[in-house]
Amino acid sequence: MQEDTSFDYFYGDESEQFSFFRIPRQLITGEKFHTVSTDAKLLYGMLLDRMELSRRNGWYDEQGRVFIFYTVEEIRSDMNCGNDKALKLLAELDDKKGIGLIKRIKQGQGKPTKIFVRRFTTRSVPPVPERTDPPRSPDIGFSDFQTSENPTSRPRLFRGAEIGKSECNYTDLNQTERSYTDPPIPAGMDRWELVQAVKENIGYDVLLEQYDREDLDCLVELMADILDYPAPTLRIGSTSLPAKTVKSRFWKLDQSHIEYVLDALKSTTSEIHNIRAYLLTALYNAPATIGPYYSAKVRHDLS
Repeated sequence: MQEDTSFDYFYGDESEQFSFFRIPRQLITGEKFHTVSTDAKLLYGMLLDRMELSRRNGWYDEQGRVFIFYTVEEIRSDMNCGNDKALKLLAELDDKKGIGLIKRIKQGQGKPTKIFVRRFTTRSVPPVPERTDPPRSPDIGFSDFQTSENPTSRPRLFRGAEIGKSECNYTDLNQTERSYTDPPIPAGMDRWELVQAVKENIGYDVLLEQYDREDLDCLVELMADILDYPAPTLRIGSTSLPAKTVKSRFWKLDQSHIEYVLDALKSTTSEIHNIRAYLLTALYNAPATIGPYYSAKVRHDLS
């Protein structure tokens, strides 16, 4: 007889105490991935999770491409499936029989197969431009920008009008303490490399198909400012928070979070006096508020 297990509810911000596998939204909604099974998409998310171990171990080939080790036995154990199912899922993702999201290279002599996890988006790498970055203010400030006077029009994200600091009440202070392991933030990046890393994290090329380039570039630069900020504290809304906490949250932002922030900004009818402070707070809170936002939107659409 199966044991009667009673699962408790999540309360407050408890859901962020745990580690999660992250499946890119594009794999669920993208038309070209409709033929890929849900289990194969889950496996892809698990393969992506393994890449952090590869980074720590320095598993790169001569071209700088990261590879992972994830044996069929481990897949069988983690996914609670048989050998045939594990091989079938790998084949679905493989570049020979499947969609092409992974490439497997056998090493022979009893060594585990190298798995190269491929990006689910395409990109072109631009040449490194000459460094022409303007001097950055030591005060990241959050008070340098505001929207136009017409709150119902769709403004550019940043406009240069100096105003006083806004007391933004959007910050969820309960979200600042975390017990899970933060993702590493690469050290030693110059500004251009940091911007490229942010673009990769958020699926910039895919977002360009839906949103204005100028708006996206503004968000990318804003995120890069935060990740590159040298002081030990950062102000989000009216609260000073440890810079490490804020940077960790920004480094986790992905395509779905950026879509959420831009869509919410586009649909708001309230006047935003300090757009930079608003966006910083919205980006910081996005991982905690994206779920309730879309749940409410679905309920509204169905009503």
